[in-house]
This record gives sequence, structure tokens and C-alpha cells, in this order.
Amino acid sequence: MRSIADLRKCASAHLDTYVDPRAPFAFATYDQLYDFSGTLTAPDCLAANLLTLRLRHDHVIPLFQRDAGAGPRLLAAMQRVLDATTPDEPAFAELDSIDEPPFRLVRNANLLTEEVPQWTAVTVSKVLHRLRPHLVPICDALVRRFYLADQTVTFYRALHDDVRANRDLLAAITRGRRTPDGRPLSELRALDIVIWHHERYGCCVLS
Repeated sequence: MRSIADLRKCASAHLDTYVDPRAPFAFATYDQLYDFSGTLTAPDCLAANLLTLRLRHDHVIPLFQRDAGAGPRLLAAMQRVLDATTPDEPAFAELDSIDEPPFRLVRNANLLTEEVPQWTAVTVSKVLHRLRPHLVPICDALVRRFYLADQTVTFYRALHDDVRANRDLLAAITRGRRTPDGRPLSELRALDIVIWHHERYGCCVLS
């Protein structure tokens, strides 16, 4: 199975390239909390578009309608993730498995996307990761390809095993790195950036 350890030699260079303020990537915009109050808002949902989603107004507005439909149920499920955790705890790598209650809440939200147009596990992950960067991994197609995972649950299990096995490496490549608003860069975000950038561009552009 492929692992972040396979990219040990080029990981820091991938991070350097992505977080460069002159680079055409989302780090300076997506990786900010702005004025988050603890309650999920429509701007929080739309901020996920910075990672190449295509959420339109008519995909987000139904989540905030005052009824008992599928949209508000999905919004409530994502809010439960936020209410049960903090921006720093728990960490994905500290869970014994992806079946533990904090991450089970994320998986429950994923299940509800089947009834909401344009929402998938990918969408949920890109909305929630900004707000819980240590708990919710970004479920990106290129990162899933790296792990040879065609199912979301398969991806999360493979990622969980890899993160737990390589915490020293992830701690080393994130040491001293911060988000644009001054928070420590999470290991999950660093892993996502390194693998995404490697799968998208390879290592030849780093030499």
C-alpha cells in the first residue's frame, strides 16, 4: 500500500510550493478561519469552493431553509461534528479507529448527502476540514487515487492507518508551519497538500 512515507524526500518541497503566497493555490484563502462563530454558515459552505468545488447558491440555500427537509438535516449533522469537538481536539490520528464517535459523526453526515443535490462526502470534508483541520481529512480525488481507494470508507481507513504510522514524519514536515492566520498547520492538511501536489504535478517540477 502506498504511504506518505513514500514521499519523504519531496514532502517539504511540495509544501513550500503550495504555501508560497505567490502560488496559484488556495492556501492563502481556504486555510483561514476568518470570523467563525462556532455555527456553520452559508459562507462557510461556499468557502469549500476554493478547493475546486462547484457549489452554487441553489445548492447551499436549501440547507438553511426552516423546514425538516434533507438539506437542514445535513446541516444539522455537520453542526453536530462542530458541537462535539474543538478546532484542536480530537485529532484524527488519536482515534483508535474511524468508527469512534467523533468521526462517526462525520460519516453520519456523509450518509445524508445522498438526498441533497451536489453534496457528497467530498463536499462535507471540504466544508468541515477548514473548521476542524485536525479531525476531518479532505476527501480529495487525487489523494484517494494515491491510496487506491475507490470508496470513501476505504479511503478513510487507509488514511487513518497511514497517519498513525507516520506521525513522526508528519510532525517533522509541519514543524514551524502556520496557516495564513497564524494557527499551526495540521498534519492532515499537510498530508493532503503533499499528496495532492505530488499526484497533480509529480516531483520533476521541484528540481
